[in-house]
Parts: sequence; C-alpha cells; structure tokens
Amino acid sequence: MSSRSTCALLLVLLCGPLHGQDWEGFAASSDRNADPVILQTMAAGGLETNIALCRGIARRSDPDAHTIIEYLAAGHSSRTSLHAELLLRYLLQDVLEAKTGEAPLRNWATANTDALSMLFAMIAEWKSPQLKGTLLKFALAAPGQEGLHAIMDVGASVVSELNASPDGLIPSQDAALALDFLNAASGSARTDFLAYCTDIARLSRDAVIVAAARAAAVSLSTVP
Repeated sequence: MSSRSTCALLLVLLCGPLHGQDWEGFAASSDRNADPVILQTMAAGGLETNIALCRGIARRSDPDAHTIIEYLAAGHSSRTSLHAELLLRYLLQDVLEAKTGEAPLRNWATANTDALSMLFAMIAEWKSPQLKGTLLKFALAAPGQEGLHAIMDVGASVVSELNASPDGLIPSQDAALALDFLNAASGSARTDFLAYCTDIARLSRDAVIVAAARAAAVSLSTVP
C-alpha cells in the first residue's frame, strides 16, 4: 500500500466511521506501513471489524504482523480487550490456511519470531484451548526453543488435568488440545515428549486420545 493511500484512509478515519468498509480486503492488500492505521481502526472498531482486519492481515503478502500480534497480546495482559484471544485465534488460524506448505509457514514464523516467542511464553495464561492448539501448530515452524517449551507446557497441563479427572475424561475442547499436543509431539521427533505421551495413554479413557497417544509414543520411542 502506498503512503498516499494510507494517508487518505487515515484522513477518512479521523473524519468519521466508514459503514460497509471492506476491512478484510483493506488489510489483505496492506503491508506493515499501514499498521498504525490498522491499530487505530482496531482500537475504535467492534468485534466484527477487528475479526475482518485480523483475517486480512493473515492473507497479506507482507508477512510481518508482529505489531498487530503484540497489540492483541497487550490487550489480553491488561484485560482491556475481552476479545483478544478470539482475535489472535482468527489471525493465526487464517495464517495456517493462507500459508500452505512448510516453506511459506516457516517464512511467516521467522518474520514474526519475537511475537510468536511472546505468545509461546504466555501459553499457560491463555484460557482458550482452541488458541493454544492453534499456536502449537506454529511451534515446530518457529525458530528457537520457545515453541518446544510451549509444547512441553501444554503436555504437562494435559497430564495434570487427566490426573485430576476421576474417570479419565476431560471436556471436548481440552480433548482437542490433547490431540493437538500429541500431533506436535510426534512431529517434533524429540524424545523429550515421550513421557507425556505415555502418561496420557495411561490416564485417558477416551479411545481416540489413547490411540493417538500410543501412536505418538511408538513414533517417539523409535527416534534414533
């Protein structure tokens, strides 16, 4: 997006709200230079507008989205945004859908290394199992060790929850997160996660989780 277009949109925003604006299309055609305008719009806009902006940011050719991610995470930390986790999940899930293939996803993760590292470090604080599960899908693509630590944190939380369950069953959203953990653990090819997989297989009474945990444990036990 040219600086002239960005300034023109900013002028319109300052003069009054836009009704029926294609925010998703605007964000998708933007680059990091438009982030100040996007942040102003998000601060003043409602949930529908912000979802559209997040979905558009996920599809733009400029992979740098760290300013938006950090803004949303700051809103969660300061409890000023009730929708921060939902918006982060929309953005990250749409990135997964837009950046198909290992190389595009890795390039996006590399461009947003610091922002993703912050999200990984906060993984125990997120309340949404769907957000945690979506974030785990970036754990192996992101540089550094923070993603691996996040996988371990989720594995420990799943084991703890199963330990506390009298019947070996957990809510459906947490069960889905357990499967996301097992997929990430198996994909990592690291024996660090083997104990969590075997514990989940032993503690769970959910046939789908048990089968996935056993398969992950077998996969990791054969790692050289």
